[in-house]
Amino acid sequence: MIETKQKERLRRLSECLKRSGRIHLKEAARILEVSEMTIRRDLSADTEGPIPMSLLGGYIVSVTQPANLATQEPQADVFTPDQTEELYIPNLAASMVTEDDVIFFDNGIEMATLISLIPEEINFTGICYSHNVFLALSQKKNATALLCGGEYRPKSDSFYNPSLPSLLDSINPKKAFISAAGVHGNFGVTCYNLDDLPMKKKAMEKSIRKILLAPYNLFDEVATANMGELSQFDVIVTNRQLSDEYETYCRNGFVKVIY
Repeated sequence: MIETKQKERLRRLSECLKRSGRIHLKEAARILEVSEMTIRRDLSADTEGPIPMSLLGGYIVSVTQPANLATQEPQADVFTPDQTEELYIPNLAASMVTEDDVIFFDNGIEMATLISLIPEEINFTGICYSHNVFLALSQKKNATALLCGGEYRPKSDSFYNPSLPSLLDSINPKKAFISAAGVHGNFGVTCYNLDDLPMKKKAMEKSIRKILLAPYNLFDEVATANMGELSQFDVIVTNRQLSDEYETYCRNGFVKVIY
């Protein structure tokens, strides 16, 4: 059955609520790439969503949860703020996955969590070169997992051989989730593992939409290997608002920031 755009938005919102308990209207608009008014209309429509939702004090919440957000106790299936902090980036990224997406997943510690948060009913194809990421994809019943072959490199738990053809030579992923160890205005986006650099660069070259996953504390950090400039990315997913300097840089470079 084909989802309408409205039903898809409601479904993605419900997945966010399952993981974090609530989401601010402004953040929801950023994630779904629509106006706040569009989300207000979605919530007030008669369309049946996956779970009942309501807008309270600027936050979207499940109507089955207590209305007083300031005093409600953590529930068994809702993460506490400390737990949620670790899930902000993978949860936001997972909400960007849509039906029939072809996605490149980089070799990063958040990738397996991101994949686990993708709704089970979504059909998608995941391309990876990390053994750990491949195992995570193999657990998703509606995911097609493609592993780039080559020599196994234990240091990075990945497969790569620059002298052999790659799946990415003939595939243009719709999205690429890229991880980093540092983001700097002068030195660009960097990582520590030189073995990963060729695959990161090839994925950025071949993917239609490049999405950088970077916690706010990595900004102004510099690692060994440079994978490109920040302006080469279409979207940055982070966990807190960036400094005015980086916000201005992103606006001028047409890089969308989601947090």
